[in-house]
Amino acid sequence: MSTKAGGSGGRDIDVAHAAGRAETSTGGRAGAAGRVRQGLTTLRGDLFDVRVRTQRPPAPFSSRAVALALHYLTVVFVVGIQGAVFAGYPGVSGGTAFAMGLATGVPILLAPQRPIVAWWMSLGSTVICALAATPGGPGSGTAAGMQWPWSAVGVVAQVVVMAHVAFHTPVRTVVETWVCTTLLGVVLVRNAQDDPSRWGTMPAVALLTATVMIVVVAFRSRGDARRELAVQSDLTATERERSALLEERARIARELHDVVAHHMSVIAIQAEAAPYRVADPPPELVRSFVTIRANAVDALAELRRVLGLLRTESDGGSDGAAAAAVDRNGRPAPLPTLDRLPELIDNVRAAGMTVDCVTVGAARPLPQGVDLSAYRIAQEALSNALRHASGARVRVEVAYVPTGLGLRVHNEPPPHPTPPARDGSGHGVMGMRERAAMIGGTLKAGHTPEGGYHVEVFLPTDGQ
Repeated sequence: MSTKAGGSGGRDIDVAHAAGRAETSTGGRAGAAGRVRQGLTTLRGDLFDVRVRTQRPPAPFSSRAVALALHYLTVVFVVGIQGAVFAGYPGVSGGTAFAMGLATGVPILLAPQRPIVAWWMSLGSTVICALAATPGGPGSGTAAGMQWPWSAVGVVAQVVVMAHVAFHTPVRTVVETWVCTTLLGVVLVRNAQDDPSRWGTMPAVALLTATVMIVVVAFRSRGDARRELAVQSDLTATERERSALLEERARIARELHDVVAHHMSVIAIQAEAAPYRVADPPPELVRSFVTIRANAVDALAELRRVLGLLRTESDGGSDGAAAAAVDRNGRPAPLPTLDRLPELIDNVRAAGMTVDCVTVGAARPLPQGVDLSAYRIAQEALSNALRHASGARVRVEVAYVPTGLGLRVHNEPPPHPTPPARDGSGHGVMGMRERAAMIGGTLKAGHTPEGGYHVEVFLPTDGQ
């Protein structure tokens, strides 16, 4: 009983193994069939995609002109010589000879723009010319031996077409076209020659096309490598320039922090402590020190904002100004706008300047860029008046018009000569002009006939 069970179990195992082997064999055949189908699909895509066009970078005009002239001369040469060769065969009419010449030359004409189409046409012309070589049939008479299946001119035409294929298509397509061309030659020679030992011009075509295609592919690869190297060099140069710019920004930020911020902090601290060093200081002196400290603290806040902008941009950020803006208590503060213009004017008045402010039109909300630029321009213009025309009367005019905002800061001649400022490099006016230009505005600045100075700016709001 147990023996039967064991025998039955062994048969079951054998059947299972056989089924497994059959399944494995079936799976292997299916995998091989899939790979074959994939290979055929790839081959069809390479050799039957008539949309393949040349995609090489344009050459200089002189080089293109020379290449085009040589190309057309080659076409004329092939058509003429091939027609003359066929005209010398017995029983071949002049029209047939000319048609054979055209069939051989037209693929060369199309090769620069349609290399795959030209290659297929060259194979077709090879078959047609081989079959029409002599009235006695292919491989006989004067067409036999070394002049069949490609004539000498046909060899030249085939090599030229294959060179264009090698120059304009991927290496895989180059190999596929060469193999197909060689197989066509073998089929024609083995099925048509009377003497099986004769190979005609097929070996020459196979060797020449292989050599030319290898040389062309190597030349093309070298050119591609040089172009890629040039692109990488340009990218490297751009990265170097950007790195140098970021390093310069970081250096400026460090110097501003280490030098300017330190001195401004000292000024703020000393201005705060100064009233306590004098017994019963006059109220005017106390107010002056309060103003000095307030301006120093505001300058520190602006300096921190600039430092944040420089450092954030160096780290790849784009909104460092907004991230670094703080008030005098260290809390995040909004960017200044024209709403703070009265406060700015009060600070200038506290420094001893007489400032009049006139607003024309109804005040309205402005785009952020216009609002910020107007405040900064007014701030710089008033600072210039304070530095260069101390004690002069200043008039600030703000005009709200339908299409934008007008701003004018005019100072009269100073009551007494003012020594030239040490930082009179013109950067302030340049900065104001750049601020206006960034948002499409215009700025005029210059001396007045009376000896004063004026800054006029118009900032458009249309489209913002």
